[in-house]
Amino acid sequence: MNAAGLRRLAAFLMLASSATHLSELWVFGLESPVMLVVVGFGVAFFVIGLFLLRPGRRVLWWGAVLPAIAAFLGVANSLRLGSMHPYTVWHLAVDLTVFPICIGLLARKPGDPTAS
Repeated sequence: MNAAGLRRLAAFLMLASSATHLSELWVFGLESPVMLVVVGFGVAFFVIGLFLLRPGRRVLWWGAVLPAIAAFLGVANSLRLGSMHPYTVWHLAVDLTVFPICIGLLARKPGDPTAS
């Protein structure tokens, strides 16, 4: 897959992850102590997903760093709870897909025609 296709894949995954992050509010309500963090990541992932649909390298940093942080926090929370919810499995899969895509696109030189 070329760079543009990888970027679109990362954008789609971030937008889909945003939707499921935000849907957790209706599934779990505000009772969960981590719900505000989850909603915050949902909003951030939506913005990153939209910006990944446009050219530019700066958003690739956000597309690498935020999913890495989210993956760490999701695993830490699952260890705290003693189990992993299916939402967490999905979000972790997205994070571990988007992170290397964005890092790989950042590794390409800006003038490289395959770095779109």
